[in-house]
Amino acid sequence: MKTGMTGKSATAFLTLFAAIAGVACEKKEAEGPQTCCTQPDIPPGVPKFSVVSDDVSGPSDGQKVIMRVGMLQQVKRDQLYAPMKILYAYAMKRTAFEPTNFEGRFYSSEAAAKSGGEAGLLGKIVREQSDRAPKCENQMKYDFQEQVERAFIHSTRGEQELQEDLNDTCHIGEKKKQVRYDEKFAHKTVYKLDAGNQAVEISYPFLEMGKDEFVSELKLNSAMGTWAEFMTSMFSQAQELKSMSFVGIYKEEPVIKISVSRQQFDNILSRLQETIAAHAAITFQTIGMHKTTTEKAEKEQEKFKSKTYKDALDKLPKEQVTISPKLKWVR
Repeated sequence: MKTGMTGKSATAFLTLFAAIAGVACEKKEAEGPQTCCTQPDIPPGVPKFSVVSDDVSGPSDGQKVIMRVGMLQQVKRDQLYAPMKILYAYAMKRTAFEPTNFEGRFYSSEAAAKSGGEAGLLGKIVREQSDRAPKCENQMKYDFQEQVERAFIHSTRGEQELQEDLNDTCHIGEKKKQVRYDEKFAHKTVYKLDAGNQAVEISYPFLEMGKDEFVSELKLNSAMGTWAEFMTSMFSQAQELKSMSFVGIYKEEPVIKISVSRQQFDNILSRLQETIAAHAAITFQTIGMHKTTTEKAEKEQEKFKSKTYKDALDKLPKEQVTISPKLKWVR
């Protein structure tokens, strides 16, 4: 008896085998990892990004969603909030039920986002089940130009304008622009940026408080106090600032120009204001102890200021300090 297949039977077997193999391949391919991910629509003007990981777990009415996102272009710190808000809105509205927990992690590139972890992480937008609104953690640093602008605002208008709203860390609400008190003045405090040398020049007109007119009399100690305040604030707030020049303007003419490097500030001048303030506290304490009069205490303090400022400037190269002979030290 012949046990081999006939030609017709062999053909049928091969056809069936191919069909089974094809189904197996299709099933295997279907069960394999799917290409990620559906992408939200990004409006014009918003920095482009790509979702590289979209991890969804839990029931449809109690989902936990974690997304990793890679930026497709370079962004500055404040530009990161717009992509965060776009991703959040997309995650909340794409199904009938909003996720109960959501986390969107933004990375500097697609490669960094695919790797995960902390390397290249720019920030997060998170909403936990108990939160009424999302919270954002922006880990990006301000670039040099932004540092100088913020340091200038701190020096001229105070810290309040720069403070974050802790109830709106994602910048959902539009922040009201603060109008400068000297917006319409002919004389304004301004700065010139030299990004290549990481330097800045401050031009400051010595004006009457709240008025667009020069003070009737400019005293050197007062001018030096303004210089010291700007110098300390700018170097403290702008971490990458390497040098600063202060130009004091009085009656349309420069009467003071002092240039300082960061190294000189750190080694010589960083405690200048602190030294003067400490001496003032001791000097005026003597008034309360009835050891001197207010007039004598004020005169003593002005002498100390002059000596302290002059001693500090004497430690700088002469070409870095120009003071008009019209301004006199208190002796």
